[in-house]
Amino acid sequence: MIYYFSGTGNSRHVAEVLGEKLGMSVVDLGERIRRGNMDDISDDTMIVVTPTYCYRMPRIVEDYVSGLRISAKSVYYVLTCGGSMGNAAHYAEALSKSVGAPYGDTFSVVMPENYIAMFKTPGVEESRAIIQKAEGKIDAIARAVEKGERKKVHPRWSDRLISAVNGIYYSLFVKAKPFYAKDNCIGCGECAKHCVLANVVMEEGRPIWLDRCTHCMACINYCPVEAVEYGKKTKGRFRYTFEKVEEK
Repeated sequence: MIYYFSGTGNSRHVAEVLGEKLGMSVVDLGERIRRGNMDDISDDTMIVVTPTYCYRMPRIVEDYVSGLRISAKSVYYVLTCGGSMGNAAHYAEALSKSVGAPYGDTFSVVMPENYIAMFKTPGVEESRAIIQKAEGKIDAIARAVEKGERKKVHPRWSDRLISAVNGIYYSLFVKAKPFYAKDNCIGCGECAKHCVLANVVMEEGRPIWLDRCTHCMACINYCPVEAVEYGKKTKGRFRYTFEKVEEK
């Protein structure tokens, strides 16, 4: 079975395509987290599809999976990223070991950047080109899983270095305080609806951000009128969601 966590649709798309190619069911891991569902997982092959946040799996995913009882013959990780996954495979292997699940391999799939709080997001045409290129990589991953390939992680020193800043990134940058809604907010609640951690609540028709943010960027990118901003960093930047690019 395939379990995915997705902020703006990239990892969901990868999971769904893999599901079709491998004939496997697809489960929204974010929904399990939202509901506090800690049911045991028992599968021959388990695939976790998730974004990378600063060259590692999101802490919310690592923490959730580490609390599960998992019975599987092999666990594979497919990590979407804007460029490099750094040393994320090392942490994925360690996560498998911590839950007693045999580690298979970790793959990366480059998808359009959505971290609008720090980076410029690609426009529609550029995003489509990136997604199209990713299809071949997803196909290769499906073949590797079918063959039951397993790999031992041998990280490069450069990958170790860039992933080592993950702790600093979380302590300094993963904060919800800079989020705010402009006057053109229509009070639709889409930002709250897409927040896995229920960190966005509606008060008198306006969104309020609490202190449980994981920086998935769903609230800002799914706003239908682009009323949500993150300080001054996001002004004028394209709001990326997989659905938006697909529709256009």
